[in-house]
Amino acid sequence: MPKAKFLLLAALITCLIGTGCGSSCTKTTAISTGDLSSHFDGNWIYENKELGVSFNLPNEWFLQTSLGRIQYYVPLSKNAPEDMVRQKTLTLADAQANKGTLFTIRDVKPEEGTGAAISFALTDVQPKGEENADLTIGSQHLKAASAKTSRGTTTLTVYKNYGCFDLKIFVEYATPEQLEKIKLLLATVKL
Repeated sequence: MPKAKFLLLAALITCLIGTGCGSSCTKTTAISTGDLSSHFDGNWIYENKELGVSFNLPNEWFLQTSLGRIQYYVPLSKNAPEDMVRQKTLTLADAQANKGTLFTIRDVKPEEGTGAAISFALTDVQPKGEENADLTIGSQHLKAASAKTSRGTTTLTVYKNYGCFDLKIFVEYATPEQLEKIKLLLATVKL
């Protein structure tokens, strides 16, 4: 009898780890992308009530966005169009197709030099690579994967799980001062 219990327990653990055993995640499972808005005083706020995420974006930074293949940068010191996050929900199929980028903010425009950047995206659940760094976001200390790029910058990638989805926070910086700017901003995030 103990051998049968062990085999049943092993099968259950394999099922839970490998397949999700009845997981309700399907291609049409959807999650809110939240709202990115500004107020008359120029303060931009990102809020996602479903994820419990909110924070103020710094006035002196730029929102990186695109229209087709053209990248442009909106100063966060100006009022935002109300539809900056155009897609209100994201399906798991879209997340798996890398269509879950919410927004990217930069401290300088690329033509002004290499600056600090923070991107927020919703992805399907990602396998965790080598997590060789720490990053504090709000009051949470999360493990991050750190890497050097060919451009001479350093990246940190953090994933926070929300069931069928991961919130991916990707930061890039070239100097210790830029990393400090990023850390100060991420300290204000409520997760």
